[in-house]
Amino acid sequence: MESLLPLRMAAEQPFRTTKETSPQQTYQREPAARFGRQKSAPPAKPSAAVTAPASITPLDEGLIERYVDAFSDGFSPFTRTPANVHNHIKPFIKDDSRFKTNEEMYQFAAMLGSANMYNSNWDIENGQEFFSIIADPNGEAIHRIQDILLHKSVSSHNVQARDLSFQKAYLPVLGYLSSRWVVRSTLRKNVNALYGLLDHSFDEVDRVLQRCIEACMAAASFSDGASSVSGLQVFRVVSKCLYEYATRFKNAVAQHPCFATLVTKLVEWSNTWAIAVCTSPPSFQDPIAGWSSSGKAFAVDRMKKSIDSLFEVVERAEGSTLRRSDLGRAAVIRESNSQALLDGLQMTYDGPGTHHEGGAPRHDNDLEDVSKIQVVPTHAELTCPVGPYLPANIPGARHHLPGSSMERLIDVQFRLLREELVSLSHVLHDLEQPSKPKTQLDVILAKSGGLYKANSSGWDSVMFSMYTGVNFESMECDVRRGLAVDLTFDTPQGPAQDESPVKRAMYWESVGKKRLMQGGLLGLLWIPPNSSTQGIRFYLGTVTSNLDDLRRSAKQSADRLSLKVSFFDAEPELRILNALQQRRPSDEGTKLLIEAPIMFESIRPFLDTLKSRPPASIPFSRYIAHHDSGDLSSVTIDPPAYVTPRFAFKLDCLFDWKHPIKLSLRPHDELSVQHAREMLRAKSRLDPSQADAMVNVLTSEVSLIQGPPGTGKSFTGIELLRVLISNGIRPILLIAFTNHALDNIITHVLDKGLTKKVIRLGSRSDDETVAQYTLETVMRTRPRTKADKSASREYAKMMDTQEKMSALMAKVVSQRPDEQDFRNHLHLSYPLQYSSLLSPPSWIEQLYKESEDWQTASKEGPRRRTKVDFWEVGEDISFIKPPPADASESDLQGARGTQNARMKSRPGYGVLRMDESDDDDTVDDAPSESQDWLTLMTAHFAQLSLNSIPQIPVTNRPLDQLLKVNDVWSMSTSERQRLHTHWVNEIRELARDPQKAEFDRLKTRHSEARTAWSDITDQSVAPKVLLVEEAGQVLEAHILASLVPSIEHLILIGDPLQLRPTIENYQLSMDNPRTGKVFRFDQSLMERLSSMGLPMSQLDVQRRMRPQIADLVRCTLYPTLKDHTLVQTPPSVRGMAKDVFFLDHRNAEASGGDDSASKTNTYEAEMIKDLVLYFLKQGKYTKTGDIVVLCAYLGQLAKVRKLLSSEVATVIDERDAVQLINHEDNVDAAEILADSTEQVAQRV
Repeated sequence: MESLLPLRMAAEQPFRTTKETSPQQTYQREPAARFGRQKSAPPAKPSAAVTAPASITPLDEGLIERYVDAFSDGFSPFTRTPANVHNHIKPFIKDDSRFKTNEEMYQFAAMLGSANMYNSNWDIENGQEFFSIIADPNGEAIHRIQDILLHKSVSSHNVQARDLSFQKAYLPVLGYLSSRWVVRSTLRKNVNALYGLLDHSFDEVDRVLQRCIEACMAAASFSDGASSVSGLQVFRVVSKCLYEYATRFKNAVAQHPCFATLVTKLVEWSNTWAIAVCTSPPSFQDPIAGWSSSGKAFAVDRMKKSIDSLFEVVERAEGSTLRRSDLGRAAVIRESNSQALLDGLQMTYDGPGTHHEGGAPRHDNDLEDVSKIQVVPTHAELTCPVGPYLPANIPGARHHLPGSSMERLIDVQFRLLREELVSLSHVLHDLEQPSKPKTQLDVILAKSGGLYKANSSGWDSVMFSMYTGVNFESMECDVRRGLAVDLTFDTPQGPAQDESPVKRAMYWESVGKKRLMQGGLLGLLWIPPNSSTQGIRFYLGTVTSNLDDLRRSAKQSADRLSLKVSFFDAEPELRILNALQQRRPSDEGTKLLIEAPIMFESIRPFLDTLKSRPPASIPFSRYIAHHDSGDLSSVTIDPPAYVTPRFAFKLDCLFDWKHPIKLSLRPHDELSVQHAREMLRAKSRLDPSQADAMVNVLTSEVSLIQGPPGTGKSFTGIELLRVLISNGIRPILLIAFTNHALDNIITHVLDKGLTKKVIRLGSRSDDETVAQYTLETVMRTRPRTKADKSASREYAKMMDTQEKMSALMAKVVSQRPDEQDFRNHLHLSYPLQYSSLLSPPSWIEQLYKESEDWQTASKEGPRRRTKVDFWEVGEDISFIKPPPADASESDLQGARGTQNARMKSRPGYGVLRMDESDDDDTVDDAPSESQDWLTLMTAHFAQLSLNSIPQIPVTNRPLDQLLKVNDVWSMSTSERQRLHTHWVNEIRELARDPQKAEFDRLKTRHSEARTAWSDITDQSVAPKVLLVEEAGQVLEAHILASLVPSIEHLILIGDPLQLRPTIENYQLSMDNPRTGKVFRFDQSLMERLSSMGLPMSQLDVQRRMRPQIADLVRCTLYPTLKDHTLVQTPPSVRGMAKDVFFLDHRNAEASGGDDSASKTNTYEAEMIKDLVLYFLKQGKYTKTGDIVVLCAYLGQLAKVRKLLSSEVATVIDERDAVQLINHEDNVDAAEILADSTEQVAQRV
């Protein structure tokens, strides 16, 4: 498994720990009353001190990390090899096989138990292969597991011949269900099938567990004489199984009333066992009874957390947690201004769902439980006139969920993150306005698209792009995103319509990270013709085209662009299918594309994770939940969960290799911690503040490191990774704010030789070295596995379905039916006309055979001409049509030549033979000038035994008469076309329903194959450590979603006093003077925790700024900041009297209104230009990056760049360039984009 997993913004899930105290003090709980059920009778008390019999084999305390692992693998005693297991399990998985004896069940259970991560004979590939067999929903193995779970007589003590041993069969089966390779498998269908056994058999499983555990508690031992079993194993295995079952099957608790009772008893039993096994001497016969006090306390504490997580899930399902909107707030003393804010929120509170004013939800997606909210906004939600419910993001604020709960924190973060999506409905307001005066929508429609700037209910402006003239072309299956619609639309005005195809393509390359980007959110606004606003529908989807597709489209046309869009709902797909079938664009109404200014595919995984994550599964809840008091200063932070009482970090790697020092740090030993701190401060390559931060991180499961500018945040992070990796703490999940920052860290890890076991996730890397470690590259170059073969089969199914869908869509969008479909329809519906069509007069048959090899042009490309084509266009009529009769003699001579040339090039000319006996003439010879048309044609038809040239049909009968005419060759060209159109429309109408059925079938088949392929190819990782670089710039929602259950150590490195996370919705920003104190969405987790008093280490030696510059932040933000000797005597800036200089002036800025991008100051811009040129003339600052200009506004950036462009080469930060895209109406900004496009075009 990789030791380092960098990721730009990641996702996944529980954990919490308390100060180590004795189990008698900490593990007391009265859960029965809280579940609202009758409290069960207390279990039998074990007798006083008990001496363990010889049959009980102690568990090795040195392997304690196995026994406190989140999964059950560590308890399995079985060590069979994969080959041996597959060999011995074959008889049990044959068709119609059955267990004949209990001994066979024990053998089967031993096979299951051998498949565990601590069995050195097995690896993850072996485990997944075995799991795919055992949990195959259509296989026999899963029935054998059910046979054991439903055994009629299971006993834990005094096992008789007919009894099945709880310890030898039942517990190993439950242990397999709770093992790592099962729980973390990506084969979701198999996992659900396996836990479906619990669902189906739960009542019997409950009876077995209650009866057997009660008997063991009464006997003060979980061993049965033959098997040595610890209560630690029983309680961890059972609680893990029940937890996984309850979180995968949401109705499990409600469906089985005995579930809550079982969990209540589990808490009581485990509490009794913990007290008994930890007393001195122990009063319970148990394999861990001989462990040290600290070891037992540690193991019991970890077991307690596992059961607590289960308890919270059941509590939530039972609804026993307080959820009323009128909850009284705890009496907490607050500052007067904070209390005033809370009082105001109390009065204006308008909750979700039934908590909304009047007790009725705002719309169909306004729900109390975020797990039931659709991530993608519904049509009713987008068109709802009432604003969404946005919870206050501050401790103590009124909320429909209890304070200090993870459930509440998830609710707040989910709703605020999702609000970034619900900003596309403003345009609907314009549609409801009268025709005069003109709305902004009218203006955009008139100029075929543009930027829409909306204001909603007094909130700050929201901007999004609109595209007009949408037409549908086809639909196809996409490997990653399912069904995608091919559509075209008007190219927006400006450089996108440049005459040069290269410049058009380069324009879209320059804006491709902000406009029509792959994964971006689009809304299709469909306005029916002559319809009121009630008929309008809004469909959301994402762009599936990539930048290369967009560039190709731009090159092909200056007026139209093509795009592929995957919609979230089936409704638009079926409606678009109907539109493609009907082919009447004028009846479809007006269709607009509305592009949201967000990368939806980068947000959706976090939303999906937050809504599907059981709140109890998120680790560190006692630190990160919204505590009503808002105070964490008194909270004691425990060591990371992977740190056992005997564990010690080896810190030798932090010292100079020339003067090696052996140093270890035991987090549970205060003397060891103090000694390590002193040694690191005195002799390591870390400065004292970095040494303190290192020790604090290694001894705290949640750690904050604040690094002011230049103090070595990245250096400290690399050294921390060095320590973790060298001590075998892995995998590590690394999150960085930007791709560049991530690549920089990985480069340092590789260059310093920390490890090469790196997987780089996220966007493509521009660094050639790092690119070798991307997930795509690693997966492509690694040896092929058995799972790859299974994936290939599913991929082949997908490709086959895609081909069939393409063939179906070709029929749907084709201008004419398939030839065979056409013939079948005529044969069934119009047999006489069909017979006539196939059996034309002999002269026509001969004429057709001459033209049979000709091709007909169509939108789908050239195709071979059929007899239907020949008949429809009237080739036979054209053949016998004479030249113009009113031509003069001279014209006639010329016309003859023209006619001859026309006839020669026309199909059928080869049938005209002037002299069959003339061997020198060939079919390809043209008629001579002296032979006129009449003579030629008369001779031709005489050879066919016809006395005259056939008459040209000129009738113009209506359709109802044509349907009664059997001789289709007697019809005029216009009649043929009229009848042909009728036939085609009939065929299309008859094919519509079968096409829809086939469409649905292929769509479902593709979705199933895509899911199966994804399940096989997805890789499950269980990182132990989450390290976030620049944590002050990462949204809290992103970190919450990344806190997977396996995370045992959270490290946040950054500076909450510098930049905050970037969000699109200014309403949610802390900088908003009206709502900033309420929503605080761009307040990072690091900033929130530090502001609530959680301890934060600070690096205080800066190596970047001259002291005069450092004083600016030292006197305002960082009073303890020190200057390293490296920067205390820097050289002065050449040409300047002062190294730090402020210019104060009275020249006002120019503003174009509320749009901040248009704010400029001409005086400052010109001063900057002159100063830059002055510095360049000094001859010292001529390299790229020597001179940096920072601008407060995008408009000023554009103006400064324009002034400098004629003098020097300038480079604009990538993120600033992206922001400028939304301000092309600003002349200077538009010129920057045009210039960058021109430069790229010249390079090409």
